[in-house]
Amino acid sequence: MVVLAIIAIIIGMSVPALMGYSRQLRLKTTTREAMGLVSLARSLAISSHEERAVRVDEERRQIQIINLTTGEPLEHVVRIPPSMTVSVEEGGQPTESMQFIFRPTGSLTGRTVSLRLADQHKQHTIVITAATGAVTLHDEP
Repeated sequence: MVVLAIIAIIIGMSVPALMGYSRQLRLKTTTREAMGLVSLARSLAISSHEERAVRVDEERRQIQIINLTTGEPLEHVVRIPPSMTVSVEEGGQPTESMQFIFRPTGSLTGRTVSLRLADQHKQHTIVITAATGAVTLHDEP
């Protein structure tokens, strides 16, 4: 009985730690997928010589690439877990437009964009530089 009680205590202490690790892993994975999607949108704009938009669809909880010439979304989608929030800032200011557009040169139309993904404890910011279209990641506590 004592051994079982000790095992139960150890398991009880490890479950919250595993839950926290799971949340961190979910945020990190979603951020990497979003960075990949943004980079793909830029590459597609350059290779096809057509503007491509990255759109955050809050209703469907996903991030997707849109071909602006045809208006069609690409199959590549990043799903946003229910525990996470996503926001878009342009030039350091919150924007109502939940999308940004890559030109055929690889640069953005407009100013530098920040795509912020957050859970209850941590947030990651993907920054897309307007002039070059460079995609970088900034971790924030």
